[in-house]
Amino acid sequence: MSNYPNMSYCMCENTLLAMRQITSAMQEKGTYFLSEMGREERRAFEAIFDECEAFMTLTEELEYAERQESDGQPDEAQEWESFDPDC
Repeated sequence: MSNYPNMSYCMCENTLLAMRQITSAMQEKGTYFLSEMGREERRAFEAIFDECEAFMTLTEELEYAERQESDGQPDEAQEWESFDPDC
């Protein structure tokens, strides 16, 4: 059995629904949300937090790489393209 709970074609949709379930519970229960958790569920919650941080970092890196690839020119070419020798 795979370590991945979702099929690749729907993993973002399924994960979004699960995250919405978690955030709804957090809003509804307030401070009781964490205090009502068992030890394993609390560890999983903390792992989700860490994974969210990694997700944000990787998203920023992917978006940066996508911007660099989208114009088809290396960084140096972009800098010289707008160079004004009279400046």
